This record gives sequence, structure tokens and C-alpha cells, in this order.
Amino acid sequence: MALNFLGSVTTLAILAATFNTPCVVALPTSAFHARFLNDSIHLRPSYDYVIVGGGTAGLTVADRLTEDGKHTVLVIENGPLVAKSVNMVYDEQFWGKESKVYAGWPSFQYPGLVPQIEAFREMPGVEFPPDSGAGRAGVYWFPTFMDPKNVQRSYARTGHYDNLNRSNYDLITESKVKNIVLDDGTATGVVFQQTKLNVTTDYTIKADKEVILAAGAVHTPQVLQLSGIGPKKILDSAGIDTVVDLPGVGQNFQDHPVLPVAITRPYSIAIGNLGAWLGMPAISPDRHEDIAAKLDAQDHAAQLPPDTDPTVIAGYEAQMKALAAAIRSPNTAFYGLTVTGSPTPGRGNTLLHPLSRGSVNVNTTDPYNSEPIVDYRALSNPLDTDILVEFIKFARRYHFNTSLAAYGPREMAPGLGVVEDEDIADYVRGTATPTQYHPSGTCAMLPKELGGVVDESLRVYGVGRLRVVDAGIIPMLPGANTCQTVYAIAEKAADIIKAILLRLGDDDRCLRVCADGDRKDGSVDDAQILDAIDSQLGGEDCAHGGRKIRSRGTSTWRR
Repeated sequence: MALNFLGSVTTLAILAATFNTPCVVALPTSAFHARFLNDSIHLRPSYDYVIVGGGTAGLTVADRLTEDGKHTVLVIENGPLVAKSVNMVYDEQFWGKESKVYAGWPSFQYPGLVPQIEAFREMPGVEFPPDSGAGRAGVYWFPTFMDPKNVQRSYARTGHYDNLNRSNYDLITESKVKNIVLDDGTATGVVFQQTKLNVTTDYTIKADKEVILAAGAVHTPQVLQLSGIGPKKILDSAGIDTVVDLPGVGQNFQDHPVLPVAITRPYSIAIGNLGAWLGMPAISPDRHEDIAAKLDAQDHAAQLPPDTDPTVIAGYEAQMKALAAAIRSPNTAFYGLTVTGSPTPGRGNTLLHPLSRGSVNVNTTDPYNSEPIVDYRALSNPLDTDILVEFIKFARRYHFNTSLAAYGPREMAPGLGVVEDEDIADYVRGTATPTQYHPSGTCAMLPKELGGVVDESLRVYGVGRLRVVDAGIIPMLPGANTCQTVYAIAEKAADIIKAILLRLGDDDRCLRVCADGDRKDGSVDDAQILDAIDSQLGGEDCAHGGRKIRSRGTSTWRR
């Protein structure tokens, strides 16, 4: 499945409606500390850090890097300010004039939820871990995001307090990054475009310390490829000069497929915090071992496009080995289900660890003026279909072979006439949606020989002063919504960068990047950079809090 990806607030809203789930977005107005700029004439000539992308990751990193006021940050966002694209109207009387929502119900005892909990207890192998973050996969209460006493929700804003605008933090919207400026293999800035009165103009902004990519798993690989960093075959076909042949850029694309199963259940208008995150031994006690054995025996290269680079194939093989073990484990959830208590029959069954892999690459016919081509390749690995078939069979046993049968459930989809596995598989192939808007994996943090794009310090292999901090670095999808994961990645990325700053200070020589590390692929990590700086300064004092630099040999340097 290939599509021309157009990311927008409208797209997010449609997806949210489709999946009957809350749509959580982090957009430019979430940057409470930034100065909002709408014209490039207000920009500084250079910034310490230029961040590409003003979403969850980009804004989190920007907020952390500007906390001390010492370093300047520019965030460049392709989208508009939220106020221009979202016009929400709130009705204070929607829930009635006097009552509080659900005030008459004891906590977590909404009508309709209790029978569903009890039915899960009747399913063989289903656990009830006391903590959603510990023990085996099972049925549990999600940690609530709202304090039931004061009705105060916990969300991003509580971690990034409102303040006066920071003079060292700028954000410009409706500006599309065209490519990274590279000087002898080192990122020194970006070129971005603005369109006003139907006239598009290119602007170049300099990054004195680093360029940080946070454009997401769809657009970060596009920016890299447009900059000449990516698979040489694709760059050649697009007419882009190859600066760094990095086969993993844009490959290993993953998202969470969702499968509707329409079976009625006990009535309740409540939306609870109950979730069923179940392992394959509980979902399919009789067949999970057979699926794992088939995955072990599979020709993994055959599950990828014919021209896939050997390093990407090697990475996929390593992932499949891990996932075969996960299929056998009761501790790894493969099946995700939010138990809402709603009478609405459409129930989204999420495949938390898909085996299929897609790609995100530039449109080779018009790379600079078109969106990237997103090829989900959903269900391209036939074992994904086998797993989803088991999901449907589990849902039927849950509704019709437990105490829920007393409530007279009715199956509307796939339908009681769809019985044989192959017929169920046809239903899966015809109705599964490839996305829950959790795109990941296209700039994987893996060894380069396994198709990796960034190292453990989030530096792009073979390029100086360039990091990726978004969901693209995730090598294998987590068995959860990716929002919290991306926050964690961004916080860790900020810690890595700030730790380097703390040790290096602002000595101009410390802004250089070592070019010949000890790794076979020529890349370096931050520890090697620190050692090389010690060597370069040869025992001189530097702005490192008074620490004396030791001499450790020689290194080659470049800006």
C-alpha cells in the first residue's frame, strides 16, 4: 500500500474519528516559551541549534535546550499555528446545567465495564497484573491522566511551564525545510522555503552547533534524502548527488495496524481506563507456537522488496528473531484493546508488533516539490494476517464462550458466516487499516551494518553535527501509543546534548566534530568526540568548569 503523504490537522482528525480514539497532537502553539515569527526577516543570521520540526519531539528538545538562556534555538515548522487551523467551540451546557459527569458512579465501576472484566477472567491465560508497567501482559487499568479529586489533567503543558517568551528561542511556522547544508560532511545549517503571495523563496539559516531533525518518521527521511544522505540507488534515480550512502534512511517503516471487529456488548456510555494488552499465548493458546516456528523458518529477505540493501535485510532478520521469541512469551503484548464499555460494536483490535516493513522515500519524479512516497506494505508478511485471524477468533471466544454470552452479543463483522480461517483472512486483508498514526522506524537507532541510521547518541552515521530525535529512531514499534515514547526520546536527546555542552563549554575548538573515530564505519559517538577534544586541546584549559584537558593522541578534525 503506497500513498502520497499529506500531514495535516485535518488528517489527524479524520484518523481520530476513524479509530474512535482521542487525537493527541503537539503543534506549534504548544511551544509556550518561543517567540513566534511569521517572516524570515526577523530571524537571527545564525542559531546554536536549528531544529527541523515543531511537533512533540522538536518542541520538547527546544524547550530543554533554551532553559538556561545561554544557547539560541530556532524551530522551523512546516505547518501553521494551531489557531489558524483549529477553531474549537465549547458548549458549557453540553453535560447539563448542574450535574457533574459520571458523579453518581463509583470510580471505575461504570455500568457495562464490570461484566467485561469478569469475562476476561474466564479466558485461559489472561493475566491481571496489578501494575500496567510490570508483570505479564494482561488486563489492567491504565494510569489515569486526570486527578479524580481536582479534575486536573496531566499533560505536556504541566512539564513545560508558561513563562515570558525566551529571547533565545524562536519558532517560525509555514516554512518547509528543503535540505541540510553540508560542508565537508558536517551539517552547518538548513535551507528552508516560504511561500508568500504565490512566490516561493529559499532562505539559508546557519547552525553554529548542531542541526537536529524532528520532522517525524515520514519527513525526517525525506529531508535526509534531499540532502544527499540515504540509499544511493534512490538518490541516483531522483537525480540527487550522494553525500553519504546510508541505505537505512527511509527503510524499516512501521505503524500499528488496526482491525475492526463488530460485536455488541453490555451497554454503558462510559469510557473507562481499562485496557487489554495480551500476549500471543493468551490470544492463541493452540497456534502461537506454530506462528513463531513459521517466523523462525521464514525467508526474511523474501518479505522485503527485491532490491533491499543487505544491511537492511540483516536488521530485519535480527528483528524477526526477537519477535519470534516475543510471540512465544506471555510478557510481550501483541494484542491491544481499549475496553470502553460503549455499546458501539466497532472495536479496534491493534496489532502491537507487526512483522511487515514498509518505506518512506522521496518521490523520484519530482523530489523537491512533492511529498515523500509512503509505502506501508501492510500485511506484506503473511504472518501478520495469521496473527490478526487469531485476534478475531479470540474476540469470538471472549464474547460467546464466557458470561458475556448472557447479554446476547451479536456479531456484525466479520459475520457469523465467516468461519474458516481463509475466509477470516480475506476479511482481514479487506478491512485492516494500516495505521494508527504511529509512524516509526525510518531512521533506526541500530548498528550501521544492520541498516541503522543513527548511533546511540542519535548522531547520523557519517555526518557531523546532525542528530535525529523523533519516532524515526525507534527500531521496533513499542507495544503502546508512541506519544509518550517520543516525549521520552526527546527528553533523553536533550540530556545527551546538554551533557556535551556542560563538558565542552563554548570554546570554538570544542564545536568541531571528530572525523575518524574507532568504528569501522568511520562514525563517532559523543564519548569519542570528548576524547578527541582532549587530544586536540593538548592539556590546555577549556570552558569545562575548570577541568584540565588531558592529551590522548591525535585526531583529524573538520568543521
